[in-house]
Amino acid sequence: MSTLQSVVHDASLVVTCGPGGVGKTTTAAALALAAARAGRRVIVVTVDPARRLADTLGIDASARSHDPVEVVGATTHPTGSLWAQMLDAESTFDRMIADRAGDEQRVQAILSNPIYRSIAGSLAGAQEYMAIERLHQLWTSGEYDLIVIDTPPSRHAIDLLAAPDRLVTFFSHPVYRVLTVPGRSFARVTNAGSSAFLWAIRRLAGPKVVEDTIEFFRSLSGMEAGLRQRAAETAQILRSEETAFVLVSSPRAEAIDEAVHLAGALRDGGFPLHAMVVNLVHPTPAPLGMEVPADLPPGPLTDQFDLHRELTALVADEAREMNTLRTLADDAALVEVPLLDDVQDLAGLAVLGGHLLSTAG
Repeated sequence: MSTLQSVVHDASLVVTCGPGGVGKTTTAAALALAAARAGRRVIVVTVDPARRLADTLGIDASARSHDPVEVVGATTHPTGSLWAQMLDAESTFDRMIADRAGDEQRVQAILSNPIYRSIAGSLAGAQEYMAIERLHQLWTSGEYDLIVIDTPPSRHAIDLLAAPDRLVTFFSHPVYRVLTVPGRSFARVTNAGSSAFLWAIRRLAGPKVVEDTIEFFRSLSGMEAGLRQRAAETAQILRSEETAFVLVSSPRAEAIDEAVHLAGALRDGGFPLHAMVVNLVHPTPAPLGMEVPADLPPGPLTDQFDLHRELTALVADEAREMNTLRTLADDAALVEVPLLDDVQDLAGLAVLGGHLLSTAG
């Protein structure tokens, strides 16, 4: 059975995923901090739209760009360091074009294309595609011992993990093939099997928009082989033995349901699930050691007895919900983390990391 200790010390890539509002982002940061304090060079990248990680790590909002920022004071270990990055889809998109387009003239032609500028960073799925692109850049650079990727909440996390496979499929789509045939004019393209679609757009948006779109896809076609290769390599990285997925949930019924769905999607996709973390678990109240009088009058003492009874029932409900994950975990570690104060700084992350590693099973 894997443990979070082995993940922190041995994995090259950790991907945290799970429902929203369960502490997934802080779990990613806590694991990254623990690895840095163990002497590893670590980078944590978040694609969570809430971007809470920047605040937790004390990174100024102006630093949320393409470049990683070193987290000062994250470790006193002589060889350890922690870097953080808030993924910026547009700048990552631009860098990908610059790296893959070949010559400067072509780079500028793509970057100045109106269609490219309108979709870079805002196209549906752009965050997911660019997270995968950034992962490939970081992995191949060899600069870090451990990369920690904090994914968006469940549904978008599945989109992110499927992005490399979708990109390969996109380049094989017949419409893409039609649009990128060299030497075809706008009129000839629209007569080649996609006429109804393109002419409808032409009537709504004008011929210039359609021509810009065709030119944009043609400019990508020269990079197709490289993009295919990177997507295929990233798909392998995500399923590598050096990769560990950590599924984060809370004991709430709705969060457990989402986590179960996501765990199934991970296993169906061949992604290695190493651990499940259940955050925000209420502690079991100490036994009263006495019978509660049936005729106790209303007052503060009665309120305390009622609170104890409600908390005991809540803990029992949470235990029943967690049994679902416990059964599902199979050979993955199941870690329960008690309800803690809100994590707002490195000290709080260190406390959370201590719970994650000390209770890993």
